Amino acid sequence: MQRLYDLTLEQAELITLDRNNQVNSLRELYAKAKEGRLETLSKWLPQVQAMSSLYGLNKLSPVTNSKSAFLTQLSVTQALVASDRYYNVKIADLGVQQLELLLNAAIIDALFQVRTAYYQVILDMEMISAAKEKIELLTSLSKRMEDRYQIGTSILYNVNQSKVAIANATTHYYEMIKRKKIDMDAMASILGFIPGDVEIAFAKVEIPLDEIPEIKDKLNQMQALFNAQTVALNEKIFEKDYPCIEERAMKKLFTKAEIILWEEKALKYQPNLKVSETDVQIAGKEVLKRKGEYLPTLSLNVNYGGDPSTVENLPSSRFNNQTMQWGVGLQFNWLLFDGLGRERRIKQARFEKRSKEFKYRQAVQDTYADVRKQIFDIEESVANYVTADANVRLAEQTVTLANDQLGIGYATIYDYQISVDGFIQAVNNKNKARFDLLKAYYGLRHATGIDLTKPSEGS
Repeated sequence: MQRLYDLTLEQAELITLDRNNQVNSLRELYAKAKEGRLETLSKWLPQVQAMSSLYGLNKLSPVTNSKSAFLTQLSVTQALVASDRYYNVKIADLGVQQLELLLNAAIIDALFQVRTAYYQVILDMEMISAAKEKIELLTSLSKRMEDRYQIGTSILYNVNQSKVAIANATTHYYEMIKRKKIDMDAMASILGFIPGDVEIAFAKVEIPLDEIPEIKDKLNQMQALFNAQTVALNEKIFEKDYPCIEERAMKKLFTKAEIILWEEKALKYQPNLKVSETDVQIAGKEVLKRKGEYLPTLSLNVNYGGDPSTVENLPSSRFNNQTMQWGVGLQFNWLLFDGLGRERRIKQARFEKRSKEFKYRQAVQDTYADVRKQIFDIEESVANYVTADANVRLAEQTVTLANDQLGIGYATIYDYQISVDGFIQAVNNKNKARFDLLKAYYGLRHATGIDLTKPSEGS
């Protein structure tokens, strides 16, 4: 079993780009496209053909006095004018460009997948930790109830109720462990390993929002706006206009200029969009190629050998007694009419080109929509995280207060369990909001394709 210990996100990205099957599959197709282009160029090089034939005659040749005849031919053909070959080269160039764009698309897909999978496993670990903390809190409560039952200050109902709560919490704990295993296998597949054949340990079990300047700035911006609405924890936490003011604050998180800037980056770098654009260019070359069928073809032919003479006229019984001749000439071909077939093929190519143009327009619309969706996700996740962060502190204080109230008899075991549930839910909400924010940020990078650029260009 291969082991990856102290794995950082950067290392996971490098491993993915090296081993990911989808990326490597596109690399091979890209290499194939480059060879295909060279093959297309080779059609313009001279074509050399050697031919040698041995014939059996039904009677003796009067010249060679033999029933065998030998014929050898060497020919060289060089295309001079051929519109189809010219446009095939142009289309092959665009085909190479197309496969490179598809490879780039696979790269940014793989980067987004591994980043999401990496932090999904970390989120699972945080969820497991929260589930374990809940079990510990409820176990402590159950022990208190048992102690009280022994001295007669509690009833068996309270003891059983606390044990049921522990069992329910343990079930959720096991579910989270299973989810972590499934997500770990998914990450192994993205890295290019067979699930179960690799053991992964993370360098840090945390989701580092503060290490990403773009996220940190948005969090600070939203935190300042939310703090204006938040007062002391033991007082009313939100003003009467909540959450309308927060909703307006979310809309200000990204200015119109920022959104336009991200959209422009997507139009410039997004490989999937450029794939559609290249499809239009290829379709345009196909139209020109079909129009080129109206043009004549011209080629240079050089022949040396027994041909064009026939074995009957100049027979030879062996290779070394052949009568060899040479000839040089031009071959001109021009199809004048083919039953309007060319016209139909041109129209077909034009319809295909228009179809590709509409697909490109749709791709532009989808790109704009994807960029805006990721921005909206960031806005929502920032607001959720800031709210959840404040809620964790409030919920933690509530558990402490519930514990104190339970000790003096002012709260029931049910009240305490509700407080614990609320606290763990708040912790999970914060962890998930942090993950959703990071996922939305990487989703925005994926939607724009800026990970294919140099840092100075994409930032």
